[in-house]
Amino acid sequence: MNLVYLRLEIVRIVRSPQFALFTIAVPLGMFLLFGGLFGDYVGPDGVRASTTTMINMGAYGALSGALFTGTRVATERTDGWQRQLRLTPMRAPDYVFVKIASAMAMALPVLLVIFVAGALRGVELTATQWVLTAVALWLGALPFAVLGLLLGLFGKGDTVGAMTGALMLPLGVFGGLWMPLSIMPGWMTTVAHFFPTYWLGRVGTMPVGGASGLGLAVGVLAAWLVVPALVVVRRFRLDTAKVS
Repeated sequence: MNLVYLRLEIVRIVRSPQFALFTIAVPLGMFLLFGGLFGDYVGPDGVRASTTTMINMGAYGALSGALFTGTRVATERTDGWQRQLRLTPMRAPDYVFVKIASAMAMALPVLLVIFVAGALRGVELTATQWVLTAVALWLGALPFAVLGLLLGLFGKGDTVGAMTGALMLPLGVFGGLWMPLSIMPGWMTTVAHFFPTYWLGRVGTMPVGGASGLGLAVGVLAAWLVVPALVVVRRFRLDTAKVS
């Protein structure tokens, strides 16, 4: 039952034009733009900006794909689809698992598209670095899958899209994914440490730049995973109680 529903969920998302436009085309276009602007710049870690931009836009694309699940959840709540699912043998934890799994499934192709574009634009990494960077960014998108589910459980079908868009702007700008923090004012670096996207970007660049602090970055992302997950469980139980 869970695998069937998961496959159905992925097919529904892939067929959505909004998915192709906002979660693939936008980060890809931003990579091509910023990669061209900062491609020859070498950061303090010795990594060319074109490589860092590819990783950052891969991170932004992955989190966009992960957050996209919130739109589906809000629409289903508004249309009464969740009530129909509760008439099936599917349990509430299974529903949450399917939504998070589908969000992670959607994050992967976006990430791969950005990486293919990076390779075509001349980004050179070893095979190990390509794999480690992709895996790090994909796993690092998990907190954003839960965050997207959280938005869907609190928002409505006609408002959650705007909520997600309003959230992604500061995540990208102040998290240091859109432009290298090394060329930005010093206060931007301080502010960036409070955003999970900053730590997602750091996890992604570590296999390339060899930066330290992996434990701290993973710990921060884990905190951003656990806290929203607890709120999701609480909210879902309340929603279930309302229609029981």
